Parts: sequence; C-alpha cells; structure tokens
Amino acid sequence: MNDNEPVRFQQINLNSIPLTEVQANAIFKAFSGKYLTGNYQSFQSLILMEPVPARNRLEWKDLSPKRPKQVNRQTLLEFLSHLLIGFENLDNHQMILFVEHYFALKNPAGIEQHLSSKNISDWRNNKATYLKEISIIFKTIL
Repeated sequence: MNDNEPVRFQQINLNSIPLTEVQANAIFKAFSGKYLTGNYQSFQSLILMEPVPARNRLEWKDLSPKRPKQVNRQTLLEFLSHLLIGFENLDNHQMILFVEHYFALKNPAGIEQHLSSKNISDWRNNKATYLKEISIIFKTIL
C-alpha cells in the first residue's frame, strides 16, 4: 500500500456511529492493549474515514482462541460492525480493502496476515462468546 495513495471510503455507504469525543476516547482506551495498538490519531481517522498512511495503521493484535499464532480477524470484523454503520452490508472485497487500509494484522512472530473472504464468511455465521465480548464493551461505553 502506497502512503500517498488517496483512499476515500466515503463513497461506500459507511458512517461511524455517532460518538462524542469522550466516547471515542473511551472506545479507543477500552480496545487498546488486548485488541489493538496504535495511536489515537489513526483511530480518529478510522472513525472519520480519512486516509491513513500505511506506516500509521492500527495493529489488530487479538489472537484466535483456537489458533493462538493467528490474529483473530473475526473480532476485528465484529469491532468494525459495531463502530461503523453499514459495515456488515459491504461486500467481501470492500471489507478487505477497508481493513487493509486501516489495520495491520500481525501475528506474535511479526508476520503480517490478511483478511480473506473465508474469514468474512466465518464471521457472518459465528455466534461465539468472544464476539459477544466486543458488543459488551461497546454497550458499556455507549
């Protein structure tokens, strides 16, 4: 991904949930550490759907409960579905482009991983408890 690449996601029907600055900061803090790392400015860019240079992407670091050497892409998709109105209505290709623009997915060995259509299909059919934890965090803040 080129840092100068002008990526605009406003043309896809996607908006952040209405958040005050206090709520946005609380969401960032609640997910920082276990789920993601990065700076608040990149998180704000995600909410506003503004371009982010590849070197400033947020890093999703939650690990899969069944495969601890793999990034849990399903919790990332669940997080985005709560943060962004209409995210679940995007097609798989749009989701992949969106995630790759705003997030780096690196396993504990530092190897970059990618979101696939299979990850998205699995997420759409997943009712696991670890996904409900994402919802609980949002409900606690909002």
